[in-house]
Amino acid sequence: MERSALSCRQSLFGRAVCRMTTLLLAAGLLTVAGLPVLRPVAAAEGQQRLVGSDWLLGELRDSDLVVLDARSRERYAQGHIAGAVSLPVADTFGPDPHSDLAAPISTIQQLFGAAGVDQTTRVVIYDDGDMVSASRVFWILEVHGHRHVALLNPGYAHWQAHELPVSTQPARPAARQFVSQITPDRLATKFSTRLAISDPGVVILDVRPGAAYRGETGGFARKGHIPTAISLPFDRNLQGADAGLKPFSELEKLYQGIDKSKKVITYCDTGKESTLTYFILRQLGYDVATYDGSWYEWSNDPQLPVEVGGELTGQ
Repeated sequence: MERSALSCRQSLFGRAVCRMTTLLLAAGLLTVAGLPVLRPVAAAEGQQRLVGSDWLLGELRDSDLVVLDARSRERYAQGHIAGAVSLPVADTFGPDPHSDLAAPISTIQQLFGAAGVDQTTRVVIYDDGDMVSASRVFWILEVHGHRHVALLNPGYAHWQAHELPVSTQPARPAARQFVSQITPDRLATKFSTRLAISDPGVVILDVRPGAAYRGETGGFARKGHIPTAISLPFDRNLQGADAGLKPFSELEKLYQGIDKSKKVITYCDTGKESTLTYFILRQLGYDVATYDGSWYEWSNDPQLPVEVGGELTGQ
């Protein structure tokens, strides 16, 4: 694949993404027959990414819509939105118990294809209402080039409470061929995040609790945060337990201190909560990526710098 096909940004981060993808392709780690790599997606090209219960109720019978339940299979079996397909968020992680990286491309293609999803399918994802599991699946689909994916706000708890159609019968969709179209701008790696520390055009956003950011708590190899990262805990996006997102008028104020002309990298402990902030920033028009390995990977590499202390932002 020609390097020009990657449409690299001119920042350190963009060059890192381009170099990483080119090396992986050359090494065969991203080799899939006919696998394309998409150019960066401009904010103006974004489609509707957030839907409510009323909208979904009116669309449930459409044949080009697949509703994905990102909760566990056990929760799905107890009850789910009628017609929804079970796709637990845990299935999007790789098989290595010592890594929280995304599953290999072949696994992702099989996973979504079996769920009845291809690149033309409209997809709506939900969880119980904390939005974290759903946003992780949303991010995975965006990394793999899907451009017709949205989250249900607030989620199943709200749907069930309002006595909307539910079922305990598993959906059995017809399999489709899901072909990954890797979008490098949506994925940050250890390498590109390390370069971002010294890149004034990139903001690193730590979405873990403040105590973890300051190095006061933490269950990983080291405590603290990535140098230059600013702290804005992910739960500040939420109204409360299973209650969904705060109004976007409030979320705009929450992130108003972050320059929209800069690239943003989000990270958390293991690459789940950071995807909720990723989703919010996508909705607000930011150019954002999530660091897949997050603090788990970073803290376990003694060659990488760690900073302890610091003040929270967005108070």
